[in-house]
Amino acid sequence: MSEEHILHAYGITKTYQSGSEILLILKDVALKLYPGDFVSLMGASGSGKSTFLNILGTMDSPDQGHVIIHGTDTVVLKESQLADFRRKHIGFVFQFHYLLPEFTVGENVAMPLLIAGYSRSKAMESALELMDYLGIVERKDHFPSEISGGEKQRVAICRALIAKPDIIFADEPTGNLDRETGSHVLDLFKKINRDFNQSFFLVTHDESIAAIATRQYLLKDATLFKVDLESGHKE
Repeated sequence: MSEEHILHAYGITKTYQSGSEILLILKDVALKLYPGDFVSLMGASGSGKSTFLNILGTMDSPDQGHVIIHGTDTVVLKESQLADFRRKHIGFVFQFHYLLPEFTVGENVAMPLLIAGYSRSKAMESALELMDYLGIVERKDHFPSEISGGEKQRVAICRALIAKPDIIFADEPTGNLDRETGSHVLDLFKKINRDFNQSFFLVTHDESIAAIATRQYLLKDATLFKVDLESGHKE
């Protein structure tokens, strides 16, 4: 793993207002991600782990702090700049696949490249190559309604990878799948991490899923703790 980090978040503070009460979600949180990293984040429901993922992935803004990705402080970018930045540097895999029902599986995978201005032939060539790697290429002409839940999540993973992002953010990616299918998806993550040196940031409430990461964190009481992998204790 390279010593040069690709993401450095620091001083991240986030609050939400609930009626007259101010809820502190994140307090002065810091994290670095490196090429080839595989980081997991656990926390109870409502602990703020998805909020932290969204801030790191530039989908949400902190009240205070900075998220530096490849030397760019994403917190100061305008929304139009952020959309372009995300297309180039970030991929997302969520609990729900969010595939476009009116497009084929192949077109769904190719969509980020088509939006970025690639020719249809080039975008589809890249999509089919990636789908072949993840064992879903035979479904290229099917529509999302015609494939299984596990296959839909493979398609979503292909779509997240197609633009060769620096970081894949995965938020409860197996939460909508049975355990066996979810295990297959996690095996794909490990394969991609190994073969492409792809960085992953994975949010989950499940200890067995978090355990696939090489670095594990726990978010509790608005504070980020690193988990000692040998003892299982938080630091």
